[in-house]
Amino acid sequence: MIPLKLSLAAICMLNIWTFGYATSCGELQLLINGRCCEKCRTGEYLKEFCTENKQTVCSPCKDGFFSDKFNTFDRCEECQSCQQEYSENCTRTTNAKCLCRSGFLCSNNVCSTCEENKCAIWEKVKKTEIPYGEITKYSYQCESACPHDKYYDVKEDTCKPFTQCSALGLSELLRGNKTHDSVCYIPAQSGGGLVHVMLGMGFILLSVALLVLLSHACIKNLYKKKTYKANNNPTADNTNHCDIHLSKEESRLQFIIQDESKDSSSFGEVHLAQIAIP
Repeated sequence: MIPLKLSLAAICMLNIWTFGYATSCGELQLLINGRCCEKCRTGEYLKEFCTENKQTVCSPCKDGFFSDKFNTFDRCEECQSCQQEYSENCTRTTNAKCLCRSGFLCSNNVCSTCEENKCAIWEKVKKTEIPYGEITKYSYQCESACPHDKYYDVKEDTCKPFTQCSALGLSELLRGNKTHDSVCYIPAQSGGGLVHVMLGMGFILLSVALLVLLSHACIKNLYKKKTYKANNNPTADNTNHCDIHLSKEESRLQFIIQDESKDSSSFGEVHLAQIAIP
């Protein structure tokens, strides 16, 4: 029988030889069946491993798939799809990169899906990461952007303390809120309220007087226009106007009456003439 020590020595030598041969493969090679096979380049996938007669056979990734590192995989990875917008399109060597529109937040670390930002303008978004396999999901909560004694200035995008009206010797007209500062005013002096009332009444009376004057001027101007039209467009003769609307019988009767009146007047004149003659 082979001594135990000799067997152990042979096993150690074999392991050392195997390890040495394996480490002799380059960084872009892989030990397959005792041979250093070339890895497929980016944008390719492994079709056949190397043999004694040929090197590794690789094929390019198809459209919609990519490979971003040297590999010995038998297929390329599928490009991710974006729910809203693409910041970078997918190629054979790079995956697509997604982007959410304004007012939306990425739901995960690759931004493949988006969710609406429901936080108000005076609130900030607090993000919580949740590991989910190879993807990290995001959860969002809204928090006040400013402490209770400050308000959020939208224009300057910062928190500012409320103005203390009493410290300035002023009265507070409106209290500050999450987006606006306090509004101060000068307290009215004694009798100031009466002055304001009188000024208001005077303004109202002046407005009414102006309205009356304007109405009177308009009415007067309208009356002048009507008078001018009446003077320049006299009505037609009443007799002729009436004749137009009389029937034939009425017109004949009118002529007979007129003839009789003429005869009567003529007879009277003759009679008077005869009396006047001596």
